[in-house]
Amino acid sequence: MSADDDTAPKQPARTAPLWRRAAALAYDTLFLVAVVILATFLALLVTGGEPVPAEGPAQWLYRLYLLAWIAGYFVFFWCRFGQTPGMKVWRLLLIRERDGACMGPMLARFGYGVVCLLAAGLPFLAALGDTQRRTWIDDHQAMRVVQLLPAGSR
Repeated sequence: MSADDDTAPKQPARTAPLWRRAAALAYDTLFLVAVVILATFLALLVTGGEPVPAEGPAQWLYRLYLLAWIAGYFVFFWCRFGQTPGMKVWRLLLIRERDGACMGPMLARFGYGVVCLLAAGLPFLAALGDTQRRTWIDDHQAMRVVQLLPAGSR
């Protein structure tokens, strides 16, 4: 979604605080549990109900399969609506300030999010030092996450 789309905010907005972004991610985790259950159910249909072995290449393929489903969840909602269900509840909107294809930048955003989680959120916290509260990926991909304010607010 770019800033000049008809999906750009039509109400007052400000840069989203990090605690709201974290709250939205926590909310999205509930949806991700459902996505992983669905993906596992489909995998069990393919394997005839046999579980994936606990070790070996099949386990790594299964993990990549689940990661692809999780990435698909985020990329779909970011590209289609500019917000995940968790972001919607917390009144957050992802705005792309650059036109062009959506999938590549959103996959990069997802990858950055995975790195942030693996690094205990430290790269995410670096946004506290930015005047616009942008993370590294926001800055390099020309994106911003805004908090939608109630109509008539400033």
